[in-house]
Amino acid sequence: MPKRVDHEARQREITDAVCRITLRGGLGAATFREVAKEAGVSVRLVQYYFGTKQQLLDVTLQHVGERSIARLTRWIEATDGSAREVLGAFLKSFAPTDEESRMAMLMYIAMAAENAVGDGRSNDRTDRTTENQMMLAMCEEQLRRGPVIEGLNVEIEAAVITAMMPGLGNYAAEGLMTPAELFQIIDYHLDRLFIPGSTEPIATEPRSDEEQT
Repeated sequence: MPKRVDHEARQREITDAVCRITLRGGLGAATFREVAKEAGVSVRLVQYYFGTKQQLLDVTLQHVGERSIARLTRWIEATDGSAREVLGAFLKSFAPTDEESRMAMLMYIAMAAENAVGDGRSNDRTDRTTENQMMLAMCEEQLRRGPVIEGLNVEIEAAVITAMMPGLGNYAAEGLMTPAELFQIIDYHLDRLFIPGSTEPIATEPRSDEEQT
């Protein structure tokens, strides 16, 4: 009987090789030849699964994203379900606290750097825009659940958090701060927004004269 090949597992072995090469030498080092050598397969097999380098990078980022989503789901399921705890778990799940999350963060940084110096046509630009929109929507959703301080501008605060997180993650990935310090910053910021010990949401926008009466 011929040996049955697990194509999905083989693809993941190849995309894992892309990640390792990228972390060592950047995206430019992730050629088909180097990826094949790292994964212990032939160049022809890499070409069989991924016709172009862009397709290889796209699937690699997809696999990294799937693992990040699974990690996020576990972190949120471990909370008490309150808006404050859910948003905290959501933000902390992006922190590079272990090898897998560190790889995800560094791949994000590598792709961002590639787009900054490239021609801007990479599909990753669209992917990163989608990721930012997802984070923005999540922040807005949980802030609206509250309870948050009165008069808080949810849209602006969600935008601040979304812009803040990549920089903090980059700092932690480079070793400029520890994951514990990153968590402390996230908690400090959220503690300034959410009202502790309250179960009723507070108005986040000025009320009309009719509502005030």
